[in-house]
Amino acid sequence: MTWLLLAFYGFSPADSCAKLVTLGEIPEEAVLFAELAAREGGDGALLFGRMLELAGRFDEAAGVYDIARAAATDPLTIQWLTDRSNGSGILDTVLVLSAEVVNYGTAPAHDLLLVMPEPLSHPPYQRIDLLGGAFRPDSGILVCIVDTLPAGEAVDLPVFLHIHQEPYSFRPIPDSRGGFSISSLAGILRETVIPTGYDGSGPCLIMSMEVMEAAGDRGMRLGVTGGLARRGDSLVFHAWNVLEEGIPGLPADPLLFKTDSLRALGHCPTDIIPLWDLLGTDGHELSIFFPEQEASLSISLDASLTGFQPALTALPCFGATSGGNTFAFPALDAKGAFR
Repeated sequence: MTWLLLAFYGFSPADSCAKLVTLGEIPEEAVLFAELAAREGGDGALLFGRMLELAGRFDEAAGVYDIARAAATDPLTIQWLTDRSNGSGILDTVLVLSAEVVNYGTAPAHDLLLVMPEPLSHPPYQRIDLLGGAFRPDSGILVCIVDTLPAGEAVDLPVFLHIHQEPYSFRPIPDSRGGFSISSLAGILRETVIPTGYDGSGPCLIMSMEVMEAAGDRGMRLGVTGGLARRGDSLVFHAWNVLEEGIPGLPADPLLFKTDSLRALGHCPTDIIPLWDLLGTDGHELSIFFPEQEASLSISLDASLTGFQPALTALPCFGATSGGNTFAFPALDAKGAFR
């Protein structure tokens, strides 16, 4: 059948594959042409693995990526194949979010309230369990109170999360449903420009906010999700849009769309870890509130995967370094920036 398809379209296997693929669907014929391209060598194996992944056939994609990686010699290609293989497998681990507060001032800082969005599960492909740490949940956010931070000192405040996530695809995506139009959304993503300069917030957050506003003008309700992108052994904070109606939960990544439109829309690999609804905290993953005082404070947030099984990991209880009333701090003096 594959050779008949090839003769009918009259293109190379890779060209024939590209002709059949749309943002909403990776048809079986496209996968077959990609398999033919893989037999021709060159970059065909990468195309074949990519089509399998985008079609939601993650186990097969991981196998193709691993075989291609064993034969690859270019470091960038090896890293790309590693990331795609990781993104096509199940993620089951403990994530540690570590908030750091540094007092660069000459006087102690008092009554510091740190706030981050409460991590949310993303069914049907992801479950998040809050295991413990210095922060505690409170009305949709996580809070931690530091009573005193001496001058010149820093404190690390961890949050432990159990992440179970499986790769998932929303494809095939209908052309329209409940106010959602894939062509309209794709048009907005194409029109959104990567900012050339930005202060505080990264380009992914700026673009996601712009897409949300533009989509709202066209009758589509989008939110902004924040999370992590796995890049080799590193975790990078990232932000993207999600549909709130029509096809709730479908992701649309404005920054990724510029280089890989197929992975940017409706695709949920496990090298992208959604964590937060960022709209409730004005786009910030970490904020600090404190009353006026002689203090010079800096905050940051880091993330790491432990690989530990949660049942075997000894974790501190909630609020291990905090206490008091979370509503006692009227002044907002500093906010963490999404990176």
